[in-house]
Amino acid sequence: MPHVLGFALLAAGGLLIARALRREMARVETALSKAARGAPGGEPVRLELDPETGRYRPEQP
Repeated sequence: MPHVLGFALLAAGGLLIARALRREMARVETALSKAARGAPGGEPVRLELDPETGRYRPEQP
């Protein structure tokens, strides 16, 4: 009987974690959608390699 109770507790914990994860994923997706709508929709930014740092940065016109 304790095994059944332990399994039930693990299943309930897994369900709570899944719900919290789904809620967090929805929150992040909403934030990204709002940011994408507010972003200027124009020409994509071209990147150039900075020889000093080895990182990419927006190309200077």
